[in-house]
Amino acid sequence: MDISIYNIFQFLTIGTAVGFLSGFMGVGGGIIMIPLLTFWALPAMQVHPEVMVHLAFGTSLAIILPTSLSGTLAHSRGGNVVWKVVFLLALTGIIGSFLGSTLAATLGGPVLKTLFGIVLLVTAVQMILQKARPGEAGQAFAMPKPAPTLLVGFLVGMFSGFFGLGGGVVAIPLMVRFLNLPIHKAMGISIAFVFFAALVGAAGYAYNGWGHKNLPAQSLGYIHLGGWILAGIPSIFMAQWGAKVAFKTRPIRLRRLFAVLLLMVGIRMLF
Repeated sequence: MDISIYNIFQFLTIGTAVGFLSGFMGVGGGIIMIPLLTFWALPAMQVHPEVMVHLAFGTSLAIILPTSLSGTLAHSRGGNVVWKVVFLLALTGIIGSFLGSTLAATLGGPVLKTLFGIVLLVTAVQMILQKARPGEAGQAFAMPKPAPTLLVGFLVGMFSGFFGLGGGVVAIPLMVRFLNLPIHKAMGISIAFVFFAALVGAAGYAYNGWGHKNLPAQSLGYIHLGGWILAGIPSIFMAQWGAKVAFKTRPIRLRRLFAVLLLMVGIRMLF
């Protein structure tokens, strides 16, 4: 099951799209990457259906690692990364991420796809219905309290590890709503936290998929190494560009674009 020229093109395209989305939205990019891997790249490689969804989740988390580092650098330059908040989130997030990836490894692929689609739809509706708060564009930053920050970190980590996402799809709404963070700060903090959650989650998928008989060549557990490298390289550069575009976009517009994207992907995963 070697990688063809067409597969190389697929992974490079995925890395380009995911990198831009990561920098622009402050997420890991898994909301786009997992459907592309599940319905496009992995079927073209004739990956066994039994491991396809798990391989998509694990590979997604691995690709998110270089993407999130690049996006973090860009957002940090823009002053949107608050490291005290990032480290508080990471304290509980890494625990939740490993638990989530371990739990997901015990479930079947169709169940994971259905749950993934439902979560995206719920998140999208919540963000569409949420109204812009007065003065949001110039909202001042206030350090959130430790207890709710640790709770948000655990929930996002669990979600990240379970669904193979960086966690930004839930981290940003939770930080805006419950930690009262400005949207651009939430994006910067999210993409920095994503690295820690993705690192532990990827390790969990590699461990739980180790030695599975139906995995393709070049796999480290539920991580496809060739896809990781091919998609990871362009994502690094595109994340920088995405962050630059995000700095020039109004907060409410960011949220609505993000919500529409989640809605479309959620429907596709379900139907």
